[in-house]
Amino acid sequence: MIGRIAESLYWLGRYLERIENHARLIDVDYHRQTTHTERDQYPWKELVETLADVGTFQKQNTTYTESAVLNTIVFDQNNTNSIRSCVTSARSNAQAIRERLPSELWDAINGFHLWLNDQKLKDMLTYPHTFFEQIKNQTALFQGISASTMLRGQEWHMLQVGKYLERAENTLRILRIVYRENGMDLSYGDALALLKSVSGYEAFRKCLSNKMSTDNILDFLMLSPVFPRSTRFSLCHLNEHLARLSDFRGGISPSIENVRKSIGKMHAQLDYMDPSEIVRTGVADFLDLEVRRCNAIGSAIGKMFSAKGVSVLSF
Repeated sequence: MIGRIAESLYWLGRYLERIENHARLIDVDYHRQTTHTERDQYPWKELVETLADVGTFQKQNTTYTESAVLNTIVFDQNNTNSIRSCVTSARSNAQAIRERLPSELWDAINGFHLWLNDQKLKDMLTYPHTFFEQIKNQTALFQGISASTMLRGQEWHMLQVGKYLERAENTLRILRIVYRENGMDLSYGDALALLKSVSGYEAFRKCLSNKMSTDNILDFLMLSPVFPRSTRFSLCHLNEHLARLSDFRGGISPSIENVRKSIGKMHAQLDYMDPSEIVRTGVADFLDLEVRRCNAIGSAIGKMFSAKGVSVLSF
């Protein structure tokens, strides 16, 4: 597989997952506004800290109002992490490898891009829940079409590598933000918002009924082997897809094997870890470490695409 094709597939998977994560997180924050009498009294700064650069935002805006924050994290093309920027980047990557994708998949991402370009801030502020529901539906459409139409070859596995790395990192980042602000004293409302931000509330209730404790939430989102957005689950599938990429060459390349070792160490630790161990270590410090490890894995995967003098990945 040519390096540029693998890179485009990897980032396409990451961007689509990131878009869905952003939409869910912002939508959950709207649900949390019920305790505020005025929309602009809501602490919008938290969203900027999560999804944008605070310094850049402060240079362009004097206050954290609803319209200013949502324009930055949803529509601002100058913010490379905004939903619009991510959709544009996803479409660009899909266009670069259009011949490698099913036509239905290209139609889905191109239609998503055209729809979002027609949306305006004032319309989104009028019906925010409808807007973000549509974003989530569009990403679900992409994931459904890819799952039902793509051959299980190198392209499929590369796409999944991007998706699961982004998913593992996103869950860690959300947990880190929440625990930095609240420590182990999560209110019921904050715990509910945390679970809903990763679409985990109903799954949590099925697994743990009404045991809404901080330890149980940490256990579920970090260590669950069956919840699709837990860190442990995501790392497991990330490693499996990298292993399948190695299989296509009939052997294991050093570049992929080194990345798999890093993922395997991280996953093995979570396999045998207990929530009480995380608490004793210090939740914030542990999450900081895990985010750095995910970043290192992402950097190592990126080097496989940009090695000088290599035009084809050594799969």
